[in-house]
Amino acid sequence: MATRPGKRVRLYGVATNTEKQPNGYVRKRSDDLYHTYRWTKESLAFRFSNPLCKECERSGIIKASEVVDHIVPYPVCKDFWDQSNWQALCNRCNADKGNRDKRIINKYKQNHG
Repeated sequence: MATRPGKRVRLYGVATNTEKQPNGYVRKRSDDLYHTYRWTKESLAFRFSNPLCKECERSGIIKASEVVDHIVPYPVCKDFWDQSNWQALCNRCNADKGNRDKRIINKYKQNHG
């Protein structure tokens, strides 16, 4: 007879500032603008017009784009919808750039409170 699986513990993921996952990892949810119908529609259209990852292209690699990234991080540039500040990236390049952007955003917040 089949049995119901036990409760799974999520090791990572979205948590509030005060909530911690079992392994101590805390991740803030991305800005609400990234979860709107407008962003979904416009980023998909942008990727359709820019099918290749810009970072990979600079390295001579041809790889499909998977996400739209703000060249100047959104908290710094202030205009979320400025398409001249967008670039199409693959997931790996987006993760690498996101890690670099965190330092820029933190420095900006320290200087602009």
